[in-house]
Amino acid sequence: MFKAQSIIQRLTSHLSVVHRHSRTRTYTGSILVAVNPYKMFNIYVCERQFVAVNISCKLLIYLPRHLFAIGSASYIKMIKDTENQVLVIRSSGAGKTESTKLIMQYLAAVNRSGNNLITEQILEANPLLESFGNAKTIRNDNSSRFGKYIEVYFKSGSIVGAKLSEYLLEKSRIVTQAPEERNYHVFYEMLEALTEEQKSKYGLQTAP
Repeated sequence: MFKAQSIIQRLTSHLSVVHRHSRTRTYTGSILVAVNPYKMFNIYVCERQFVAVNISCKLLIYLPRHLFAIGSASYIKMIKDTENQVLVIRSSGAGKTESTKLIMQYLAAVNRSGNNLITEQILEANPLLESFGNAKTIRNDNSSRFGKYIEVYFKSGSIVGAKLSEYLLEKSRIVTQAPEERNYHVFYEMLEALTEEQKSKYGLQTAP
């Protein structure tokens, strides 16, 4: 326990230095640690720059401090060593949903297949999954209230399929929400699509 506390203290101290020097991303081993800068940066538009990195380079420290670098390192190792890769995305508060989207966009961009239909279907499935699993909270208008596990299948560097699974859905939110929070998006989308006559027929009211 004391060792874990010591690691957390050192990491917290390191992050404070990173924040003071306006560096919002850093590595701790093979883990990318990012701090929310609360402003927009134009850093997620050149996915293919990471594919150009020498494929013989296995060390993450040689790649830029960037979310796409994590995806690139995993993709390169998968192609070169034919080993399955796992990316774990964890955040305190907002971050998981957007980071997952960006990783999926990166994999779609480097996909070697000439047919992007499968990758487009994977990306288009995300908003649907969010409708049933994301909700407005006090801190985040699009907060994931469930765990998401995405398996992406590759063959010769091309995406050939994917499987999305959800777990630990916050079911209590369906019947009870905290003040200033909302239910899952799907309920409001359904109400928006219904006519007043249909709402009356099913005893539905206008969402606050």
